[in-house]
Amino acid sequence: MLETKADALKTGLPLDQLYHWRETGEIAAITGAIKELGFTPVILGTPADLAAQSVSGVDFIFNLSVGFVDRYRLAAGPALYSLLKLPYSGADPYTKMMSQHKHAMKSFWDKLGIPTPEWAYLHTSGDVRTASLPPFPLILKPAYEGSSIGIDKNSVIRSKKNLLAKADEIFSRLNMPMIAERFIAGRECKVGIIGNSETEFYGIIEDIGADGRGLGEEMLYFRAKKAGTYSKRTLAAGDDLSKRIMKDARRIYELFLPIDYGTMDVRVDGQGRHYFLEFNADATLHPQRTLAQCCALNGLDYRTMLGKILTASFKRWGIRQPLLKLKPEYSQHAGKRSHRT
Repeated sequence: MLETKADALKTGLPLDQLYHWRETGEIAAITGAIKELGFTPVILGTPADLAAQSVSGVDFIFNLSVGFVDRYRLAAGPALYSLLKLPYSGADPYTKMMSQHKHAMKSFWDKLGIPTPEWAYLHTSGDVRTASLPPFPLILKPAYEGSSIGIDKNSVIRSKKNLLAKADEIFSRLNMPMIAERFIAGRECKVGIIGNSETEFYGIIEDIGADGRGLGEEMLYFRAKKAGTYSKRTLAAGDDLSKRIMKDARRIYELFLPIDYGTMDVRVDGQGRHYFLEFNADATLHPQRTLAQCCALNGLDYRTMLGKILTASFKRWGIRQPLLKLKPEYSQHAGKRSHRT
């Protein structure tokens, strides 16, 4: 199940407010890998398409649906599959909803003592005038969007005047609540995990600039990523920073099982303190995006990555494990390499 650009166009909304459709290259890579693993993939369309047709002959849903705009867009697919009693890959409706809503997830982390930057919830742009805000600089984000929607090169804000203007801009465009979060200058890392009660894969990578250094005062957003000026490198699995990040990442991940796979965004300040920004239960499987690159830089090829996701999902649903056509076992954390984003 997935949305395409054609589905996005049907909404009548500007495409820069969406970004959630699956790109042609991602669809081709996933269906190609699934075929190589010995299965016959059939594209069924969106959850709405599935609801309007017969589900006879459907054995398993490989869920890639992320929907558009709605505050429950990530949960719609898994909720439908559950009602139809169809096994599916990826997180359930609860986890999809929690990961979509930044303020809900960050409230959860605050109560559990998981480090995340100080933040304030802004239900309307007018709340900027009365809310108790973290110290500047801040980054202003739509509360339940992803793919950097509403975030651009001007999203790091250093004054109340600019914050008021940016809040008005986001609310007028997207008409949704926002969070104002303390901006953490330093390094930006990504965690990738595959598995449920048994971990099939984990790894950490870092986003770096063209000069090979950490991001510092820079931030990543959709257009900057697409421009291809950033790279990624592995973090040594045994160093203290990696251990601390992964300890908290596992805590987060285990709170939401079953998931099958997911990624997390982390910033690290100049004193080496790490802060979780987001948990992505809707992580893209595009070969050039976070999870696939995290796997590749830690020695796991794309087809084997898909195989491990299916393995985790089949175990969860009690589906008899077929003999997947995997390559020889990967060597985790196999040296430092880098990929262009």
